[in-house]
Amino acid sequence: MTSLQAAALWIGLNIFLLIYVSARVGQARVKYKINLGDGGNPDMLKAIRTQANYVEYAWAALLGLFTLASLGVSAYVIHALGAAFLFARIAHLAGLGMGIWSAGRSVGIALTMLTLLATAGWLIWRAFA
Repeated sequence: MTSLQAAALWIGLNIFLLIYVSARVGQARVKYKINLGDGGNPDMLKAIRTQANYVEYAWAALLGLFTLASLGVSAYVIHALGAAFLFARIAHLAGLGMGIWSAGRSVGIALTMLTLLATAGWLIWRAFA
């Protein structure tokens, strides 16, 4: 697998996750009959924030993966960063969005930041290599 193929894999998997967290918002809107905003409903707010939090970070991580792959960084690095980011976002969803793993939100936040930090560092290093 090439670096670009590896990036495509992780970007595709993250698109599936985006579809899932977006569907959860839609389901909550139907369930609680809230067309716009959160209607003061804490479950609706949680669904919206889980989706929004994903969107706030995913673009940077996925653009970083694509750029690193385009610069010829090893597919192993792309897989490591891609897997770490996806796991981080699933952990965050399990903790905040679904409430099934109490440490999930903290683990997700920490691993998201570490993944972004590693991606940023690698991008800057490759810019001067």
